Amino acid sequence: MGNQIPGSPRNIRLKNSQRPEKAFFFGLLLFLLFGLGGCGPKYTYPADSVPRSIESICKKEYKMDVHASVNGKTVGAVIYLDAIIDAKGQIPKEVNETMGKVMQVVTRVALSTDRELDFCTVVLRDKTHASELVISRALDDTKRANADAIGIEESINRTLFGQEKYQLPDTATESFVVKEITKEKFLAEQIVQRIRFNFSKDSKSEIEQPLVLADGAYEEKEGKKGFYFSIIALKADEPRQLMLRIFKIVNDVLKGYQFTLFDIVEIHDYLNRQKLVIDRQTILDYQNKKIKEEDLLDKFLFESQSIQEAFKLFGFNVPQESGDTETPLPATASP
Repeated sequence: MGNQIPGSPRNIRLKNSQRPEKAFFFGLLLFLLFGLGGCGPKYTYPADSVPRSIESICKKEYKMDVHASVNGKTVGAVIYLDAIIDAKGQIPKEVNETMGKVMQVVTRVALSTDRELDFCTVVLRDKTHASELVISRALDDTKRANADAIGIEESINRTLFGQEKYQLPDTATESFVVKEITKEKFLAEQIVQRIRFNFSKDSKSEIEQPLVLADGAYEEKEGKKGFYFSIIALKADEPRQLMLRIFKIVNDVLKGYQFTLFDIVEIHDYLNRQKLVIDRQTILDYQNKKIKEEDLLDKFLFESQSIQEAFKLFGFNVPQESGDTETPLPATASP
């Protein structure tokens, strides 16, 4: 845990699995091959047959043994492979193809059942190293992509890619339970992913760290539900413009999904010691062009004056003093 940097709402973990490396871009390519085409024959699957239908189709059509489950409005499948990463740290072509085929089956069944489903997930697990690749997608986004309501690039941006560790099962027959996805969690994770991908495009080398590290969540604090994002900007850029760029990503996602079930959006840039805190109505006014960008920053961007946070960034715990508080001031932070 020594490589974690405390942040709000969650710690920002500086680990390779969060970097948008080739593993994720291979995942993007597989959706061009498998995820955006037709969903096959229009089968009808009763609600209680969804998991076994996915397993049966994968076995019959692709000779693949998968385990499927439904949790809430999320349907998913897991497949265990001998390896998901090659000796060079890349995802082999055949692994991408496997992921695409399983997602195609999961989506096909989800689109042809009377069971109420909103999200599809596919998990590829390495049998030996307890690592997994996870791809998740909103069913409505698949419908819109198939109807050409959203383009390929936007469809890719709406797909979540992850690389994590998992607990090796105690027995070979241990059942798989897919993690339930809520729309709020899905949007928060999508925003974080878009921020990382957006800023990593500026990198001139594949081995460079992303210019912005981000984490975030949808939470309820002091009776207010909202999206809270923690940012560490590793780029010497004008702080106000950097914050505006990040806010636009947040706004684009919320507007694209027409999501309004929140009270507040907070973006905290720790190294530049600035925080943007905006209520829902102001964001709606911005979307309707009732408030200009500069006016938005002037009114809602503040400078964090907390010495405590500065020390915490470097792993030190300093006793809280009465005079050391975070006082919002008009943002004048500099790199």
